[in-house]
Amino acid sequence: MIESIFSEFLHRYAERYPHVQVKLIEAIGSGTLAMLERGEVHLGQHMAHAVQPGDRRFANLPLEPVELLAACHPSLAIGQGGAIDIKRLASYPLLLEDTGFVFRQTFDAACRLAGLEPNIKFESRAPHTLLAMAEAGHGVAIIPSALRTHRYKLRIVGVAHQGKPLRQPLAIFWDKRRLLPRYATAFCQMFAEHVSEVFPVTRPSEFKASTTRIKRSR
Repeated sequence: MIESIFSEFLHRYAERYPHVQVKLIEAIGSGTLAMLERGEVHLGQHMAHAVQPGDRRFANLPLEPVELLAACHPSLAIGQGGAIDIKRLASYPLLLEDTGFVFRQTFDAACRLAGLEPNIKFESRAPHTLLAMAEAGHGVAIIPSALRTHRYKLRIVGVAHQGKPLRQPLAIFWDKRRLLPRYATAFCQMFAEHVSEVFPVTRPSEFKASTTRIKRSR
């Protein structure tokens, strides 16, 4: 998200609020909510389900969801119509994010629901390492659609379970017990608009836009 979304959005925000300094802090899992609760940060971007039902400490603004994608060497013809079912993925050597990542947890949960034991070849905390391995033909990388992949030559398809794409809704959170400054409220609104414009950052290969000009002969 920092590479694909925040790196561009911060310029847009700075144009409207040039005197506001924005500091980004990386956090994984519950660490984001813990910093919000301690008052160390104004806002936290996380999965929409990060807050348990009934927890009234936090408010949120929904963002566009992130879908899980499978990326592999172009010679590996996986997926029909831009998607592959998780049951057909299980036998391929898989390149996965570390278990600390929510998208990895989403994939693991889908495998359990499908009664599958995935063939895990490699795990990494660096998503671009997975892309490099996939491009070199070492397996199929499972990545979020928020990840930039344009520097790699890959075949990319969506990941589905029982005909439905695997996706995670996102949200930006804040602690309701602390009053947000006006510039922070604007940050949320502007960020949601920006995400809706640029998502998904990466699309399945079959759905990449193409144009053809046909000239009619006389």
